[in-house]
Amino acid sequence: MTRPSVPDTGPAAYLRRRTGLIVPLLLLVTGVVLGVGTLTMDVPANVASPGPQLFPTVIAVGCVVFAVLLGADVLRRPEPEQAAAPADGPAGTGTAPFTAAAAPAAPVGDAETGASPSATADPDADDASAEDAPETRVRSNRWAVTGLVGTIVAFIALLEPLGWLLSGAMLFWGVARSLGSRRPVFDLFLSLAVSSLVQLAFSAGLGLSLPPGVLAGVF
Repeated sequence: MTRPSVPDTGPAAYLRRRTGLIVPLLLLVTGVVLGVGTLTMDVPANVASPGPQLFPTVIAVGCVVFAVLLGADVLRRPEPEQAAAPADGPAGTGTAPFTAAAAPAAPVGDAETGASPSATADPDADDASAEDAPETRVRSNRWAVTGLVGTIVAFIALLEPLGWLLSGAMLFWGVARSLGSRRPVFDLFLSLAVSSLVQLAFSAGLGLSLPPGVLAGVF
């Protein structure tokens, strides 16, 4: 005999249903750190307007605004209490995938009338069962999070030795792969194009030079 599950209403349950606050918190920290660094930036007096502080200021303000909006949305609409089961069980757990052989035979129809079951089924029953189904929380994709964090760490470590053009392309390519893209060659050329556009925007538009790295003398 199983006991009925009692919902946990303590602080642990409150935080468990609001794990999405991690992303707004990271955005807020990024915006604050970037804003402080921009305000304390040593800008030469002969720099033409708009100057090197414009771009990081826009990014800092955007990070803070998005952090506040995302945080308010997570607090207003927390996750359901029940967690969804993984779609595909790992090997060796005894959870076999659904196959046609294991599926029950579908009735062909009434032998006397020849009417199909779909024609006589009650559409309100499906709607009621869908409404009665409990909401479930979506499980976190740990591989995607690990790939994103690893890509950012590698970008920070390789920015100076490789330079922006190569490390920036690696950053965009790694983020695309971590988010589920399966076109590595297309992503590679697109990442090189985006990093080149950023390089031109900083050098020609703002008069700033990004780290050249191994391509020093070329750019």
